Amino acid sequence: MMKNTFRKFVGETKGIAAIEIAFIMPFMLLIYFGLFDITALVSVNRKVTYSASIVADLVAQNKTSVLKSKLSDYYSAANLVMAPISSSAVRVEVFGYRIAGSTVSLIWKTNNGQATSCGANPSTAAMAPLMVAGNDLVVARVCTTYSPYAANFLGHSIVNSSSFNIGESITQRPRSTLKLTCYNTTVGGAVCS
Repeated sequence: MMKNTFRKFVGETKGIAAIEIAFIMPFMLLIYFGLFDITALVSVNRKVTYSASIVADLVAQNKTSVLKSKLSDYYSAANLVMAPISSSAVRVEVFGYRIAGSTVSLIWKTNNGQATSCGANPSTAAMAPLMVAGNDLVVARVCTTYSPYAANFLGHSIVNSSSFNIGESITQRPRSTLKLTCYNTTVGGAVCS
């Protein structure tokens, strides 16, 4: 009798699907949310790169000078690219560098006043070779943070962080002139700082 009960138990197939789901479902959820986060992270990274490229290109198209009010229009263009990320979470910074002899100096800088700083000013170490004609360089930098959904859903210990900083710097030469200066309100007035 015991032998028949054991054979019956081993041969039973009811409930196997439930057991398989219990083993497989956590891995499938981890893969699903992981792929969702990776796709969203790549998308945000591309938006940041494209935004920095747009701002650098728009600033570099100006002739001899640019007003701070015009830069705010360029920041708006970057915010349109970054949508649906809130503009308050996106930092846009623009720097103007000039070479004198062999020394590269920061002449002006400005930002959109949103989020926190993207970090220290860009390094001037590799800029001198780009300024071969004594021209200025414009550096546009965009940064934001990305909070992964998997970390919020499955716990921060899985991805080892609650958010990632994403930033990009694009360097361009002014197109129409060798020197490009940003002014606060009027050309020849106070330089953007």
